[in-house]
Amino acid sequence: MFNKQQEHYECMEEKRKTLMYRYRCSVDDSLSDCLKKMKDEHGEAQALGELLKDELLPPDGSSSSQAGNQDTHQVKLQMKGYDFTLVVMPEDEVPDKLKWTQENVSELCKAAKAVVAVGTKLQEMINWLLKAEESLTAQVREAAETHQEQKRLGGNLQENLREARRAKELSPRYREEAGKLLNEAALLSGVTP
Repeated sequence: MFNKQQEHYECMEEKRKTLMYRYRCSVDDSLSDCLKKMKDEHGEAQALGELLKDELLPPDGSSSSQAGNQDTHQVKLQMKGYDFTLVVMPEDEVPDKLKWTQENVSELCKAAKAVVAVGTKLQEMINWLLKAEESLTAQVREAAETHQEQKRLGGNLQENLREARRAKELSPRYREEAGKLLNEAALLSGVTP
């Protein structure tokens, strides 16, 4: 179960880093920083700049401005339940980069939800395993018919316990980071987490 959580966490990080790279953000930037750069790049800031430039035109209207031909898209995060998506308006003729970004955000959401979903059950299983260490060790001694088998089974048990301790350390961190991402998405969508 921890391996699955770790896979989802790595996927979440990969999708987040892809967004950051695509919009020239630092890997430490937040989702809101990246969303701002998306909006800047895909037209909201460009459209505002064109409007301001048009207001400053000379009365004869001479300008090389092509504000009417400018493709501008409104970009925002939308949250429904625990799902967040990137909404692009207008929906017709969405540039490829924005389509890829929409897919990326959707995959980021799925990965973050999957990380959080297994957290409680995983913690319960890890705690049970670590508490049962003494009795499991005794069961291994009793079940092994030979000294060699006892060493092999004991070694396997110790390896599993080491992995459980590692999971106990990493799993809450993964869950916390995924939770922060979901909360930030909720706030950017105008939903109070």
